[in-house]
Amino acid sequence: MPAAQRKGFDVVVIGAGVFGIWAAFKLHMAGLRVAVVEAVGAAHSGASSGGESRVTRCGYGEKDIYSEWAWRSLGEWQALSARAGLPIFHPTGVLWVHAQPNELVQSSARVLSRMNIPFSLLPAPELRRRFPVMRVGSEEAGFFEPAGGALMARRAVQSLAAELRAKGVAFLSGAVAPIRQEQGRQGALAAVTTKGGERIEAEQFVCACGPWLDRVCPDAMAKRLFVTRQEVFYFSLEDGATGGLPVWADLPFYGFPSLEGRGFKVANDTHGPQMDPDTADRRASTAGELAARDFLARRFPSLAKAPLSQAEVCQYENSSDGHLVIDRHPGLDNVWVVGCGSGHGFKHGPAVGSHVAELVTGKAKPREPFLIATKQRQQDRAVQ
Repeated sequence: MPAAQRKGFDVVVIGAGVFGIWAAFKLHMAGLRVAVVEAVGAAHSGASSGGESRVTRCGYGEKDIYSEWAWRSLGEWQALSARAGLPIFHPTGVLWVHAQPNELVQSSARVLSRMNIPFSLLPAPELRRRFPVMRVGSEEAGFFEPAGGALMARRAVQSLAAELRAKGVAFLSGAVAPIRQEQGRQGALAAVTTKGGERIEAEQFVCACGPWLDRVCPDAMAKRLFVTRQEVFYFSLEDGATGGLPVWADLPFYGFPSLEGRGFKVANDTHGPQMDPDTADRRASTAGELAARDFLARRFPSLAKAPLSQAEVCQYENSSDGHLVIDRHPGLDNVWVVGCGSGHGFKHGPAVGSHVAELVTGKAKPREPFLIATKQRQQDRAVQ
């Protein structure tokens, strides 16, 4: 887009991951002139919204804001899936296997009951009957959400980006230089500048930069963003080897049945060592594969020796407490900081986009637990 046309936007969204693209969608639907600035491409391979699949489920214990947002977002994911040429939502259901008693399960059941979100509690014999591929102990049980399932991550973000382009939303290429408080005048930012020197003006700015959020907004997020290395493994299986197994969690491990022939996915939700998203070695470790196989031997013994078909390294980016950040920049009134969703945030994309649009248009105010001021410089995760 010529420089002369890079002016006059109501909102510039920086980052075309799941939060940025849904924010752009909701802002455009609100009638605003929107541009999206992206350094590489929507849901590229180094982004936290890249990769194949993400879980969507509603059980969050007493943190009912996430149950509400996940349930509200599900309908929009289903609608996007219906519009897209290939499925974005696979309605597999989501199963959480746990030892009894479990307070998080009990509180999740209370919240979902109150919200009329379907779930069922499955005792060990029922788990063995329905999912014979799984080894289940006598003291274990299952928390099953039949409406949950898998979201095809990269496909979802890129499909929504294509819709926005077709609607006339501008997509600009470039890495945005750090935004600092002293760049503002009377507490407002007039423009952002790419590292190539291009200036992009707007009335308001939404920074949804994933693992680069602390680099683009250092005054707000320096030492408050924790980017960790996470390894994911896919194992080749014969068709039907896992029966009707849904998306599952047996924390700290979680995984997916083979979606569209990709392979049986196993990942460890434990936060890994901190990493630089630009320079990190993205080859999975032998130790990580052995840990995944040890888990399979315990929970899915018939799959423990399945051949490894693929492994990848992605990243989580989290706040200190695991809650999302959706707040006004502490020194610039027209800049919004949005992120810290890794490990559980992808499913909330539509609801996050709606909340951002309400903030930008003045229909809502920043709210707990998403405030930057509540984020510390040492991790103490409170969200599961």
